[in-house]
Amino acid sequence: MNGNGAHPCAVAVSGPGAGPEIFPFAEVPSCLDAAFELARAGRLRIWDSALAASQTAGRGQLRRQWHSPPGNIYAALRLPVTPPFDGSSAAPAVGLLAAEALGALGWHVRIKWPNDLVLHMAGVPRKVAGILLEERGGVLLAGIGVNVASRPPDAALRPDAALGAACLAESGNGPDPVAAEVWACLVRRMVSAYTGARVFAGSWRGRAESLLLWRGETVEVVDGHMAVKGRLAGLWPSGALRLETESGILECTGGSLRPV
Repeated sequence: MNGNGAHPCAVAVSGPGAGPEIFPFAEVPSCLDAAFELARAGRLRIWDSALAASQTAGRGQLRRQWHSPPGNIYAALRLPVTPPFDGSSAAPAVGLLAAEALGALGWHVRIKWPNDLVLHMAGVPRKVAGILLEERGGVLLAGIGVNVASRPPDAALRPDAALGAACLAESGNGPDPVAAEVWACLVRRMVSAYTGARVFAGSWRGRAESLLLWRGETVEVVDGHMAVKGRLAGLWPSGALRLETESGILECTGGSLRPV
């Protein structure tokens, strides 16, 4: 926070010529769909993004509906289709950029593999953000949702949800954050971290592992009707989870992660 109590992200949404452009929308069915329309029109460059105030048909993993009330971040960021964003490592690599950016602003989040960010509230990890990768016609977007002003109550979550939810405003980190200002600051920091790294494709995994939730602990990965337990050792270069089990080291490419 600065001396006058203003949030460090108190900046205007960027426009042409001011670095990555942020296209603001009011209510849209889906921010991802709005961003793909911009890309088809030739208006969305690499690292440009669409930001919606709310969504009526937002979607999360497995096409689940994403409740999208005003006050939170609903954004779609265009990524370069180059390593590490050209394969399954894209989600944890984007998660790293977002986690480091939030950490630089005072929200010390961790990465819950494969595509969530968590904030500890009273010592308990709670989901504060989610990432969804979609590609159409050579355009790769990261849909990023961040609970800024509000979160779904525990009673509204799926019965099998691994974690409850949190929002940035609950953290007590200075004045109440404003979604558009936080997103503008996050994009700027994410792009700077990517372009400032000598070889981001070679450094992202070690940095992501340092922020990996439950690293070194016994966890369970549930994928459909299959479940496997082991020690969470880290990540493979592919972005898959490295799990140490009694039968050997496994490569988990998908599923729901939870502690044991």
